[in-house]
Order: sequence, then C-alpha cells, then structure tokens
Amino acid sequence: MKSLERYTGLIGLVLMAAFLLPYIFKLPQLDITLILMGGLGLAAYDYFSSSNDDKVE
Repeated sequence: MKSLERYTGLIGLVLMAAFLLPYIFKLPQLDITLILMGGLGLAAYDYFSSSNDDKVE
C-alpha cells in the first residue's frame, strides 16, 4: 500500500506542475510568478519529505 501512496502522490505533483507551469512561464508579473513557484516548491518539498517519515499506524 505504501508504493500506491507514493505513485498517487507523484501523479498529483505532476498534475499540479502541469497546471501551474504555463502560468509561471507566461505571466509578466514577477511577484505572482514567485508565489506560484513557491506553491509548487512547497508541494514538491512535502512530497519528498513525507517519503522519509516512518509513520506508525
């Protein structure tokens, strides 16, 4: 079950990146671009840092 959670998390991260990347590349405002990049970076950090957690269930 753990690998299924990893794959679904990766699919979610890829879909979020696919949604946000056109806005990041095409927006002329630097401030909004930085906010979008920060949101994508936080999602990527959460995905990669949650794989190191040993959760007791």
